[in-house]
Amino acid sequence: MISSAEEALLETEKCMYCGFCEPVCPTLPYGPHRGYGPRGRIQLIKILITGQEPSPETISSLYTCTLCAACIEKCPAKINIPRLVVYARSIIAGQN
Repeated sequence: MISSAEEALLETEKCMYCGFCEPVCPTLPYGPHRGYGPRGRIQLIKILITGQEPSPETISSLYTCTLCAACIEKCPAKINIPRLVVYARSIIAGQN
């Protein structure tokens, strides 16, 4: 469980934007943009961490993640994107 914005930001900063996570993401093909895939979600989570108000599209992107963790297996940095998404959802819900 990610317990702070600082911890979440450190995790997002590990992303090298290599794209290895995207082919295994089950939701990316169904979204209108990359925000529906792991790399895009990392960018959206960074925006949330900075305190910006999430748009309806950002909320949709984060809530369509199935938390399947297929992205972790392909990520060279082993970023736990599902944990980040759960943390971002807690921000949206006003719990963080």
